[in-house]
Amino acid sequence: MKNKTINSLITILFIIFFVFIGIYQINPPNAVPTNVPLIEFSSGRAMKHLEVIAQKPHPIGSLQNIQVGNYITKQLTALGLDPKIQQTTAINSDGAVVIAGTVRNIFAFLKGTNNTKAILLVAHYDSVPNGLGASDDGAGVVAMLETARALKAGSPLKNDVIFLFTDGEESGLLGAEAFVNEYPWAKDIGVVFNFEARGNSGPAIMFETSSQNGWLIQEFAKAAIHPVANSLMYSIYKLLPNDTDLTVFKKAGLAGLNFAYMNGLVYYHSSSDNLDTIDERSLQHHGEYALALTRHFGKLRLENTQKSDAIYFDILGSVLVHYSEVWVIPLTGFVFLLFIWVVVFGLRKRLLSFTGITFGFLALLLSIVTTSVFVTITCWATYILHSEYRWLSQGDTYNSNLYLISFVSLTVAITSGLYVWLSKKVSIPNLTVGALLWWLLLMVLTSLYLPGASYLFTWPLLFSLVGLKFIFAAKPQNNLFLQSLILAVFAIPGIILFTPTIYLIFNTLTLNMSGLVMIFVVLLFGLLIPNLYLISITKKLLLSKYYSDKQVQKIDYSNQSHWLLPTISLLISLVFIVTGGLTAGFDANHPKQNSIFYAFNADTAKAIWASVDEQTDEWTSQFLATNTKKGNLSEYFPTSPRKVLLNQAPTIPLAAPNIKLLNDEVKASVRTLHMQISSPRQARIIRIYVYPSVQVLGAEVNGKQITNNSLEVVTKWWELYYFAPAKEGIELTLAVKSSQSLKLKVVDQLDGLPEIPGKTFKTRPKYMIPTAFAAGVSDSTLVSKYFTF
Repeated sequence: MKNKTINSLITILFIIFFVFIGIYQINPPNAVPTNVPLIEFSSGRAMKHLEVIAQKPHPIGSLQNIQVGNYITKQLTALGLDPKIQQTTAINSDGAVVIAGTVRNIFAFLKGTNNTKAILLVAHYDSVPNGLGASDDGAGVVAMLETARALKAGSPLKNDVIFLFTDGEESGLLGAEAFVNEYPWAKDIGVVFNFEARGNSGPAIMFETSSQNGWLIQEFAKAAIHPVANSLMYSIYKLLPNDTDLTVFKKAGLAGLNFAYMNGLVYYHSSSDNLDTIDERSLQHHGEYALALTRHFGKLRLENTQKSDAIYFDILGSVLVHYSEVWVIPLTGFVFLLFIWVVVFGLRKRLLSFTGITFGFLALLLSIVTTSVFVTITCWATYILHSEYRWLSQGDTYNSNLYLISFVSLTVAITSGLYVWLSKKVSIPNLTVGALLWWLLLMVLTSLYLPGASYLFTWPLLFSLVGLKFIFAAKPQNNLFLQSLILAVFAIPGIILFTPTIYLIFNTLTLNMSGLVMIFVVLLFGLLIPNLYLISITKKLLLSKYYSDKQVQKIDYSNQSHWLLPTISLLISLVFIVTGGLTAGFDANHPKQNSIFYAFNADTAKAIWASVDEQTDEWTSQFLATNTKKGNLSEYFPTSPRKVLLNQAPTIPLAAPNIKLLNDEVKASVRTLHMQISSPRQARIIRIYVYPSVQVLGAEVNGKQITNNSLEVVTKWWELYYFAPAKEGIELTLAVKSSQSLKLKVVDQLDGLPEIPGKTFKTRPKYMIPTAFAAGVSDSTLVSKYFTF
């Protein structure tokens, strides 16, 4: 009994140790103070720049945006570089809505001694309207400034380096579009490194590459000091609709790598993305990548950067393992044959049976389904009990790590409990091989359809099969502790690869998708079945199970020590979910999110208060106190089906957007109208909607042609959103059928709520901030007007 308990504790502690190591090693590197040598990257020095850049929101078209741009230009000049400003109209017409705007890109060259092709470092300096942008993307901006300083302090590079600070990324990748379309030397760029953030902390993950990335990954592995990257993240990212500036450069045929840190999604795109919440270590990680990669690629020939795609993953954030994708199928075939060999060996020694393996296969399926359902219900109940979480629009919470621990513990409790019960009916070897059959199936499926994810199943399965073969070959009288140690050692690859993956996926998908994330926990548990149960029962039980399923009925199960793990795990889950509930409230450091905006219809002379929140609160109720109802905003957003809270508002005679018809001519049954659209209020955004009854045959904005699939669609609204229009407005040319009248709705948007004569509203309390995701309209004023020509 004593030896059994010691073995159990040692094994559990062994597993916990490597779980801890797996998570700990993906922490970003330590922040570096200002007093390190000048040739090194210092997050302390970079933070000095961030203190200036992240003082106020600085979206495209704002005065603060111009001030941030001027600061960047001044710093580049102080480094001895010659920064250029690209001010132009940019257009992104890839989606259903045409996005355009006046951007002010900033770029500077660091000349090399023997250039082959240039290295392009990219970060955007605009923020969202209500965000200070310390992480998104101030961290990328200041990492580039500090990298430029460190490069100037060191030895010259062979290749040129271009530092590009784009504008209008948040509005639709406008700065990148302008640079690619108008920069005459884009073909002379060899590689692009883009720096982003989707939170306020965590490791900077290299989450995206261009296609044919084998050479890039090979060189990245040589250069990166603390690599956190895997082809699983890239494979998943390719399936998502998300975009960054790198999307534009990849579309232009350029090779590149994309970096972002992603922990703390609740801070993303909000005023909580500030100097107090950013993790300086994440900034240091950005900078280490930027400096190390630029120096490494700065000495390489960059004429040919393409090679067959690679499978890659980091081990403990210290080394990057990579190999060509062409090896995926051969490796899969080898592991498949190894699986068959181990199973046949087990069958011959009567350690396995086809019936037992089938039950083992169904056992893991039962665990997956049961766990997912229970965790999803628990998560749903948590949101019901703590309605505070519904005010956080990103799907994350300030204390999400508490729930991660709780849900993982609940998953272990449910799964281990099921296996304790099932082990009375099915032998441990059969349960193990049945679980590994799932790994085999997932390995084959990912190898065929998602090869970038195949490593996650191939290597843990390979090592587990080797360990299982050793155990099958061992004689019954062999030392039980030695067998447990062998199993534990061969389980390390699975723990090391899966643990950080689970953590990163949870941070990416957020609390709402916990049920899905826990599937990975159950799969990892399937690898550890022998470790957790082979030594948690008496030796007599162990040996009996190894040799005959029929003998199970004769075994005395009076010893309940094997229920220790489910019990402890359930208690841990309860403790952390209760702790999560006790910390669910809001304060100045963990603010509540809400929204309000004012909209005036110049045609009806009526105004409304509106909110995207589900209900009013103690602050928004002053705007939505009586007669509040839910409805859509078709007068201001004709194509949006979203229901919002609405209430009548005092009417202020705000100046409406204006259209001046400059030219109207008909040729070959096509009517072409040339218009000047302006905002007397100097709004930062102008939205133009052409009614569905009008077919737009062609369009230009500020003399630049718009190409868009929606031009061919008659039954939908044609939409153009223009950001940062000039004082005199924009010039829009539309071609329609000569028989049609042109019907337009124009809505302009100015940041900030209006002052209403005779009305005084309370300011938002310190524990509240504008909603992060509210179509960019929270705390703004809209005016709409209808036009027909």
